[in-house]
Amino acid sequence: MGYGIAIEEAGEVDLYRFGRSRQIFRGPKPNLKNPYIAFIGGSEPFGKFVTTPFPKLVQRKVKKSCVNWGTPGAGPGFFLKDPVILEACSNAEICVVQAMDAVPLSNRMYSVFPRRNFRLRAVSDMLKALYPNIDFENFKYVPAMIRKIQSVDATAYKIVLAEQRSAWMARMLELLEDIETNKALLWLAPEKGYGEDSIITEEMINVVAKKADRVIKVEIPNKRTKDMLFGSSKKDSFWMTRSAHETVAKAVSDEVHLMLSSGEKISA
Repeated sequence: MGYGIAIEEAGEVDLYRFGRSRQIFRGPKPNLKNPYIAFIGGSEPFGKFVTTPFPKLVQRKVKKSCVNWGTPGAGPGFFLKDPVILEACSNAEICVVQAMDAVPLSNRMYSVFPRRNFRLRAVSDMLKALYPNIDFENFKYVPAMIRKIQSVDATAYKIVLAEQRSAWMARMLELLEDIETNKALLWLAPEKGYGEDSIITEEMINVVAKKADRVIKVEIPNKRTKDMLFGSSKKDSFWMTRSAHETVAKAVSDEVHLMLSSGEKISA
């Protein structure tokens, strides 16, 4: 094994490098010469705390190679920066695109690093003006900054939230446009009762869904605290239990079976 990381419950996990940036992904390394289904997204498809993430479960159900390019902490901007991964996604029979988090995404308020989207790169003068009493030099990670500004002034945060949502829709539309194959948009939504704290809304999903062939919505029982709803570099996958991965795999497999059997044409 060239690379390995210790993951709760999963133990040692095989990793490999791929793409223009040589980013690390969860193995085993796939053979892209044979037909495959691609998965891109954040911590959830990566399967940070399980031995068998849902892309691998889908592979078992549909009997077709499934390539998992899920990346912990990734926003849609992560994949837009890597043309090698985008081309590989376009070469797949189907690409399952997660509706990723809007927090680790550059916008007019702050910017993130291209390969480490949870890392704060810079904040704008606009954000500094909204929060003149906050020393932004104290923050290395975006989720911690977001929690702080929310607690200091929730009204001002609404301006930040609008920027996050606007940037997310623009990048998700661009990402779906750039992937030239059949696409399923996967929305992992918190169960009812937690949606009031979610950045991603159903209205936003409906807008970006126009660039996808199918939308797969899966409601996940959410036992996270309110702070965890806004992301954490250590706890961002705690809601994705083994049971949750099985639930997602069932929903995705059903749709993938339909897409493969119907012979849907590549999106325009």
